[in-house]
Amino acid sequence: MFPIPTVPTAQELVDRALRRAAKATGKGQNRLERARRASVAKIQTVGDTIGTTLKKYVEAVPSLERLPEFQRELVDLLVGVGTLKHDLGAIDWCRDQVVRICRQGARAAGRAKDPTEATRIRKAAYGRVSSLVNQIAPNLLSLAKARGHLVRVPDIDTEMPTIVVAGYPNVGKSQFVRAVSTGKPKVAPYPFTTQGLGVGHLERRHRRYLVVDTPGLLDRPMAERNAVERQAVLALRHLADAIVFLFDPTETCGAPMEIQERLLAEIREAFPTAMIFEIENKGDLEMPARPNKTVEASMKPSSTSRRRVSALTGEGCTEFMETALAAITSRVPEGAPPLRVD
Repeated sequence: MFPIPTVPTAQELVDRALRRAAKATGKGQNRLERARRASVAKIQTVGDTIGTTLKKYVEAVPSLERLPEFQRELVDLLVGVGTLKHDLGAIDWCRDQVVRICRQGARAAGRAKDPTEATRIRKAAYGRVSSLVNQIAPNLLSLAKARGHLVRVPDIDTEMPTIVVAGYPNVGKSQFVRAVSTGKPKVAPYPFTTQGLGVGHLERRHRRYLVVDTPGLLDRPMAERNAVERQAVLALRHLADAIVFLFDPTETCGAPMEIQERLLAEIREAFPTAMIFEIENKGDLEMPARPNKTVEASMKPSSTSRRRVSALTGEGCTEFMETALAAITSRVPEGAPPLRVD
């Protein structure tokens, strides 16, 4: 998403430029001409090295105002949009000043009256450039820290129809993503999750869909999430066209159905415009007998309007996705009730 190059410290950047400048030489027919040209070449090398390096950082970050809502909220969540804009503005300002000073210094060195003056002009340019770069030392450190977060965020096509898989831990979300998408989903290590998002793709009738598993985000009540996770849920809201909520009616996941129902209610509130499909996983397992319920009743799905599937064996998953994708592509009007696939 943000291919930001490795960011050096201010001192490292200055040292790199001076090392390159030290190798620059100038040819001429006499001592003065050689001194002039050498100083010009060295000053230009410093300006080019620092100017080009700083320009890479500014250009590596796309216009924040033009980012899709999902990506913009992620940037704000991870590093702060205001902080990032401030750092990039300071770095671009420094780049402009360094280029200007080196251009002026090179012109002055080229008109030096003697070798001593050429050297003096070169050293003065070095000093001014070093002072400018040191002024943005905090911004370079801040950008280096931001880069550690931003380069880990995968580039998700926000225009691609996206299906988010939710449910309590151990209900079979990752198995489901593998069962319905092509190949093994790539795990994308988002900085705001402990395990990373499982990202898979599926294709139907020459149209591609994104399927996202969300461990650490949509697998527990909102009250149990920290502030970063809660913001991440809101960011994910901009991405989800549909949500597949997996129930485990066998309760082998460790969460009673009543608790799972409560989580679904919270997700409905957090994703008010997304279609929500409810299915019951682990169809390969028998339903447990529960107190005050007959054995016959306990063998039935907790909701007769929910389809039971088995992500482990794949049974029912393909049929479910065909029905779900048909509904997604024909998109019901916003505000319609969540869908249950029979």
